[in-house]
Amino acid sequence: MAIEPPAGDAWYLRADDYWVPAEQAGEYPVRQGDLFKGVDLGDGEWFGHLLIHPTCELSKRSVERVQVARVHPLSALPDSKQAAAVTAGFEEKNLQVRPAFAHTFFLAPVPDATIEAFRKPMFVDLRAVALHDRTAYSSPERIGALTHDARVSLIRRELYFRYRLSLPFEEVRRLEAGRIGNDPTFAGPRPEWAEGG
Repeated sequence: MAIEPPAGDAWYLRADDYWVPAEQAGEYPVRQGDLFKGVDLGDGEWFGHLLIHPTCELSKRSVERVQVARVHPLSALPDSKQAAAVTAGFEEKNLQVRPAFAHTFFLAPVPDATIEAFRKPMFVDLRAVALHDRTAYSSPERIGALTHDARVSLIRRELYFRYRLSLPFEEVRRLEAGRIGNDPTFAGPRPEWAEGG
């Protein structure tokens, strides 16, 4: 099933386009954008964390530790205005619409999560990044696997946060299709837009 890109220049997909359905998730190996439950990385227990290490690195034996980013429930934000800005990725200020909370990435609820807390809206804090042992990550431990297009949205948001590169969704998807096409270790179903790679 092809997922439509975000409407206009929106940052995020529709909520039901975020996650690979649980009955299909087993076909997808652990990869960038996978959601895992809380872990203590030395600064207290995290609510959850998202694997942000590049997918193409995960199969390398030399990679012993992987990069993860902290996930919070959307309800942890102090007010509804902030929550709305994180959910949209934009805010209006001084009669201009501009990216809001660029260090965040909105996560729609995982509809079939076995843990109730993950069936509610969340966000990733791209400033709160840590390293964790690669051996801790396996498909059975995963709360949710982002769809290919949701992962493109994540990459797009990271590019904006880290480098202030404001690229259209279609451009990031085109770049990711090229990467997938040149990745000899790519495993699992390929997105329709990268099948020719």
